[in-house]
Amino acid sequence: METTAVVLGGGYAGVMAANRLAASKRPELNVVLISPEERFVERIRLHEYTAGTRKDPTVAFESLLHPGVFRLTDAAVGIDAAARTVQLAGGSTADYDHLVYAVGSGQTKVPDGALAISTRAGAEQARGALAALAPGSRVAVVGGGLTAIETAAETAYRHPGLRVSLHAADVPAPRVSAGARRGLARSLRRAGVEQRTGTPVSPSGNPRAAADADLVLWCTGFSVPDLARVSGLPTDHAGRLLVEPNLQGRGQPRIYGAGDAAVIAGPDYAYLRMSCASAMPMGAEAAANILRGLDGLPPVRHNSGFGGQCVSLGRSDGMVQFVRADDTPVRFHLHGRLAAAQKEIICRMTLRWIRGEAKRSGAYTWPKGPRMRTAAAAQGEAPALS
Repeated sequence: METTAVVLGGGYAGVMAANRLAASKRPELNVVLISPEERFVERIRLHEYTAGTRKDPTVAFESLLHPGVFRLTDAAVGIDAAARTVQLAGGSTADYDHLVYAVGSGQTKVPDGALAISTRAGAEQARGALAALAPGSRVAVVGGGLTAIETAAETAYRHPGLRVSLHAADVPAPRVSAGARRGLARSLRRAGVEQRTGTPVSPSGNPRAAADADLVLWCTGFSVPDLARVSGLPTDHAGRLLVEPNLQGRGQPRIYGAGDAAVIAGPDYAYLRMSCASAMPMGAEAAANILRGLDGLPPVRHNSGFGGQCVSLGRSDGMVQFVRADDTPVRFHLHGRLAAAQKEIICRMTLRWIRGEAKRSGAYTWPKGPRMRTAAAAQGEAPALS
C-alpha cells in the first residue's frame, strides 16, 4: 500500500527531511516537498547578498534534492489534521499519511522606514538601497545577535564609503564568552563599525531619525508563520508547533515538526536555538522517525547538540566560539582569517551534507546533545507544561 509523506518547507530542515525519506528507496513511499520558493535560499549567506559580496544566495533545488522527491511550488495556508490534508494558496489540497512541518521562520515585525534581510526578498530590497546610498551616508544595523553583527561587518567592508553603526539594546553576541566578545569588538572596530551598545532603537516612530541614519537594517530576531495556530494545532506563545521529544506534534502522531517553526516543550530542550545547526538534525530525525514507523518501530527522542558558533566578519575576518553540547561557551575561541575560513567551510558543508543525504539515507550525522535532566525527556515522553 502506498504511503505519502508531505514535507512543508524548502529550507534546511525540510530539504534534509525530504532527502532522508526519498533516499530510503522504499517503492511504496511517495515524498512531496511543498515550498513557495522556486529555489533553495541559503539564509546563512543573506548578509553577504545584502552587502553585495555574493551575487546569488540561492541554489537550484534540482542540485540538492533526491530525484524521487516530487516538488510543488506553492504555500500551505491550512492543515486539516483529521482529514490529513493541506490546503494550498493556489486552491488545491495535498493529502498526506505523514507530514513534516518545517515552514521555517522570517523577520519579526519591521517598523516603517526600516528594511529586514531575513528573507531573500528583504535582502534584495536592502541590497538595492545600500547600493543607491551616496558616500558618507549613515547605515544603522539594529540588533545584537549574530545576524546583525555579520551584516554590519559585511556592509562596512563592502561599502567603505558608508558610515556603519551597530545598535544593540544589550551587549552584542550575549551567548559567547567575555573573551570572545572582546575579540569581536576589536574586529568590528577594524571593519569600521561604530558600536552603540545600550542604545535600543524603538520599533515605533521613525527608526531612521532614532538611529540618526539614512538607512536602517532591522536584524532583531525571527518570527514564524501562523500556519500551525490557524490550523488548530498546539503551539507555543510564539506560534511554533509544539512537539514531543520524538518530534511528533502534541496529540498528532502523523505530524512531525522540525526547524525554526517547531519547538520541543520543556526545559531539557531550551538550548535548541533557531539555526540551521538545529534545523538539519531535526529534519533528519523527523524523517527517520517516519521511516521507523513504517517499519513498525517506535519513534526515538531527538538528540542533537552544538559544537561552535561561527561568525563571519567580512571575507577575511571572523570568530569561532567553541561551545558545549548545550550551546554554552567554553574559554577556547578563534579570531581572524582562520576563523573566517572555518565559517566558510561550515557554510559550504551545509550543502554537502544535504546532497550527501540525497545519495544515501542516513548519511548525515550531527553532534549529540547534552544529558537530559528529566526522566520524561530521556525516555522520549512529553514533558508536562505549566
